[in-house]
Amino acid sequence: MSEQAGKPARRSKGARPGEQHFPVKPVVTETVCDQVARQLKELLNSGELRAGERIPSERELAARFGVGRPAVREALRGLKAQGLLITGRGSRGTAVTARPGIDLGFPLGELVGSGAERLLELMELRVAIEVQAAGLAARRATLSDLRRLASIDVNPRGPQLAESDVAYHRAISEASHNTLLRRLSNDLVDLLHEHMPMILDVLYTQPGGAGAVQRQHEVVLEAIRRGDEAGARRSMRQHLDYVTTGLAQLAGSFPPVRLVIANLGGTLLAGSRHLSERTRQVVATVREAGTEVVLASSRPPRLMRRYHEELQLTTPVIACNGALLWDMMANVPLARAPLTPTLARESVAIARDFGAIPNLECDDEWFADRMTERVSENILRTGMLPPHKVGGLEEELQGDRMVAKVFIDVRDLTVETVQELRLALHRSLAAHVGISESSAGIIDIANSEASKASMAQQLARSQGIPAEQVLALADNDADVTLLRWAGIGIAMGNASPAAKAAADGITSSNLRDGAAEALERWVLERPTGGLRRR
Repeated sequence: MSEQAGKPARRSKGARPGEQHFPVKPVVTETVCDQVARQLKELLNSGELRAGERIPSERELAARFGVGRPAVREALRGLKAQGLLITGRGSRGTAVTARPGIDLGFPLGELVGSGAERLLELMELRVAIEVQAAGLAARRATLSDLRRLASIDVNPRGPQLAESDVAYHRAISEASHNTLLRRLSNDLVDLLHEHMPMILDVLYTQPGGAGAVQRQHEVVLEAIRRGDEAGARRSMRQHLDYVTTGLAQLAGSFPPVRLVIANLGGTLLAGSRHLSERTRQVVATVREAGTEVVLASSRPPRLMRRYHEELQLTTPVIACNGALLWDMMANVPLARAPLTPTLARESVAIARDFGAIPNLECDDEWFADRMTERVSENILRTGMLPPHKVGGLEEELQGDRMVAKVFIDVRDLTVETVQELRLALHRSLAAHVGISESSAGIIDIANSEASKASMAQQLARSQGIPAEQVLALADNDADVTLLRWAGIGIAMGNASPAAKAAADGITSSNLRDGAAEALERWVLERPTGGLRRR
């Protein structure tokens, strides 16, 4: 089809009839001077021309480039203005500037040589560089880069362990396609290389260490393959934080754990309702050693009180999946992340539409839409406090009462109806709230900003405890942010795959006293003068 027969080209304002206009920019021709300057800069960035090295004279450069001396002279003048070149006196000629941060070998070599504990500072720099490299790799990796990454064994054994780890990190920095960043990253890895076998031995010999490193490597690579820039940065940070933890072990510079955040169900509880004798004893020993223990749960405070008293704790609890920070001694809220009244009303309305039973948790009070025989029997069997009020939820929702969460009982619905309800909730509310299934037959609706991690952070900050001195014990998907935030995140053997991937280490299951095992290893038996070898 001819252009005349197709859609006519849009005429810009003031254009003459018949004159075609396109949204293009003027063509800019690179001058000879610009071409010379660009090629010289590439040689500087690649390291072909090193700091302090004299470059050829104007005459030699003109001959090599096949251009006139004026073009070379102008290019050199521009590079000098950028601080890349410097002219010496007399016959010394022009040399490459010894720019800070480009030639890293000498100062970093000195740092490494002063002792293993000084490597921690080097790792902090490495985190800043490699996290950015991973993000850029996700954005810029070519097919060739991805093939190179895929060819690296992310879980080697024996003498290949250190070499494979170095190759893995080099390949990611290469895939960033940032010359300076690549040099910085490679120099740091080179300086760490002689210490790498010791570091990796620490990481791979601790319980769950080999699996953790392998999963972390794979998560980073998968994010790069997907082009997930934010995910690549996040997963690389998690991996390097884990390496730093192992290095701190090696150096004997682990800060003491001052605060433990521990889940109840699936973590501390051996089964659905009770604490084992070993767990009670270990928690008591941890507290005697000066480390505070805080319980965290999707449950409201009243359903956590029994365990809080059994363990003789005086600390607040993180309740309702992080919607409440509750003072158990004074029985008052310390912090809230409530649902808005509008979102709470909409959650209740959707639940009713499908025949489910909506319930409100308002601070530590329970308001039920209606009661069932199942719930009544459970109250009698367990001694649990009954609802503060049954029916009339509208009255509570119209007032200024803070709704910590709406929980929806779907146990009397068919599987098909429950699925339809889930879809309706996600379709209408997922953009504004957090939706989770905390236990069989219960769907929780809470503030999207509410999380155990955010409440734990508030509590730790109020007590002057940095994240590095916090240990988190958890088991489910809702705990991923908590495990990542804590200085040491330990997942249970029965934890979800997402929780295990986010953790620094994995302990035994809750049925095998995994929480007590983790507290013994990471709090009570923590090395103070160097790594304690098995």
